[in-house]
Amino acid sequence: MKKGLLVKLMAVLFFSTFFLYGFSHLGVYAYESFFVQSLNLSKHAAVASVNLGGANKEEAVKILEGKIIEWKGNQNIMLEFNGESARVDSALFQFHLEESLEKLDDNENTSLMVTLDDQALDSFLSDHFPDYSPDDINVASLKEYVLSLAGNLNSGETIDVYDYLDKNASTQVLFEAVSNELNITPTIKSFIDNFPSILIAPNSQFSFSDFLETEGFVVESQADLSPVASLLYQITLHSNFSIIERNISKELPDYVTLGYEAKFNPMNNQDFVITNPNATEYELKLAIQENRIKAQLEGIPFSSTYNVRLSEKETFPPRLIKQFSPFVEKGSVDIQQEGKDGVLIRVYKQKLSTSGEILSEELINEDFYAPQNKVAVYPLQELQETPSDTYDNVTDGTDEVDGEVPTQDKVNEEEKEAPTSQNGEDKTDTSTDQKSEDPSKRDSSPTSSDYKSKPQKKDFK
Repeated sequence: MKKGLLVKLMAVLFFSTFFLYGFSHLGVYAYESFFVQSLNLSKHAAVASVNLGGANKEEAVKILEGKIIEWKGNQNIMLEFNGESARVDSALFQFHLEESLEKLDDNENTSLMVTLDDQALDSFLSDHFPDYSPDDINVASLKEYVLSLAGNLNSGETIDVYDYLDKNASTQVLFEAVSNELNITPTIKSFIDNFPSILIAPNSQFSFSDFLETEGFVVESQADLSPVASLLYQITLHSNFSIIERNISKELPDYVTLGYEAKFNPMNNQDFVITNPNATEYELKLAIQENRIKAQLEGIPFSSTYNVRLSEKETFPPRLIKQFSPFVEKGSVDIQQEGKDGVLIRVYKQKLSTSGEILSEELINEDFYAPQNKVAVYPLQELQETPSDTYDNVTDGTDEVDGEVPTQDKVNEEEKEAPTSQNGEDKTDTSTDQKSEDPSKRDSSPTSSDYKSKPQKKDFK
């Protein structure tokens, strides 16, 4: 009897223990499986603007999975850097739906939990952008913004990687230019003494004329600052800055090399205007070295380097203007003005990779300086010896071009042949406004096609 009673007692204890253990564990499982799964979200619940109102957790996961698959196939998040662009690979993103729903509260629209591997992002940038360097870019900030777009299932946006340039990166001298020898006028000296450094603000337009007006630098001879404007222009050609306005003279000044002139004269509405498209500022430093002006551009290095190619130089011989005077002895010639060849030069900007490879080449300007005619005065007797039935009413000072006495019809014909601007003015007497954004509109400088004389091409070295 005692043995049977012990068995019964052990059986009761076993089943009691099993019941208590099973209820505590199986009950929780049953609650989560049947009760929680059937618990519907608030009718205002949403994740990444995807409405989940009234859905349970399992249904919400399926809805989000479908939206993510659709987004991955259609998303158009673009990265742009140094003229190149690439669509971010959807496979780089890892979405975490369980965690996304856990942070969802009633009546709250939250974003998706998404991660992006640092190494995978760095590899993507290196593969698609040859000039990319992680040391120059704030990759963490770039990654954070890209994840914010993915977390909200943003359909597309173009991101300029250069906007995430590390602001703490060290600056350096990017380019240096020195003028030819010139006369250092009081205006030039005063300007450089007052403004040895000029800041070009990020994402902004810089007008030389507006700068002087803002700083209160007012002098009568502002045209004396043309050598400074020319140096700024030369520096701009070696950067990714855009040239908005630039002018040239009728005759190339001695202080500047052919192809690098920028005439400045606010009184004649001749300004020098550029645009800094970068997210950081750059500094122009000016100094006087004996009879020359030195300029430097300092700042964070550009993602590419820039070079200038001067090519296809053409020369145009001057015309001979003959005049006759009774005060010149027979057999002699009085040269009133020596002729000078005209010249045309084409300026190209080259964009180079870090390895020195030419990525692109753009025609920036065609600078033309018209020839100066040679004027020679001959004895009047030579004209008088010409048959009288050829020329009538010849007086002192008569002009003859290339051995012919010009009649009124010939004068009119030569006037028609002279290069003129769109407003009818002599192009050799006006400066030119040239814009790098649209080379096709640079009609303010006459080209070789405007002259009948055959140009003589020379290689520019």
